[in-house]
Amino acid sequence: MTPEEFAAAILGWHDFFLAAAGASAALLGLLFVGVSINLSTIAADERQDLRTRAEQAFANLIYVLSVSLVLLVPDAEAHGVGAALILLAALGVFRVARALPVLGGRHARDSLRSLVRRIIWTVAADLLLLWAGLAFYSAADARLTVLVMAAIFILIVGAADVSWEMLVSVSQESRPRD
Repeated sequence: MTPEEFAAAILGWHDFFLAAAGASAALLGLLFVGVSINLSTIAADERQDLRTRAEQAFANLIYVLSVSLVLLVPDAEAHGVGAALILLAALGVFRVARALPVLGGRHARDSLRSLVRRIIWTVAADLLLLWAGLAFYSAADARLTVLVMAAIFILIVGAADVSWEMLVSVSQESRPRD
């Protein structure tokens, strides 16, 4: 693709990326409210697992916002967009690898399946972003923007899943026992 064709193809996704940026910003605000309401529990020294889940949801939404903003740049250049997506994907993989020991949970009942469910969203999205970034960088192939769209959906669903699980866990633990 020529640079003009690449920019025109990306421009066709403008409304989607604008909506994704707005949705992620709104969800970030709601996450802040949810964490703030339960701050004493989530911030407790012994609840690093809850803090890590909140950080994961927060980071997933920041990634959606960042990817969307990168693709909203006017007259986007394929190498620049590709390099930014590759960098964001690499940071995402590093972040998950760093959080793995804590994301496993603090209770014995937290199984490997729960851990995989918590991280699969982010890892899948990072792999899609990496694939799209490499395609943009090497061949200026804007047809693979659909992979970025899929990554954004996965990150938003993953953030919602982890946030919900975290807030339900806090709620169940703070309920008085009969």
